[in-house]
Amino acid sequence: MNDDDPARLAILAELRRCAVEIYGEERAAEATLQTALASAASVVWRVSQESLGPSGDEP
Repeated sequence: MNDDDPARLAILAELRRCAVEIYGEERAAEATLQTALASAASVVWRVSQESLGPSGDEP
């Protein structure tokens, strides 16, 4: 995974914007929340890179 990927950074920026809106700037800046947001951005980015086709025998 490329941490500098523009799509991943855009996702992270939106998650951070939402965190500030919900929790305020001080709480949103906490290291634990920032780590969780970075992990969530990576997961969303990774899932968005995968094919949406069937993965096996589906009815």
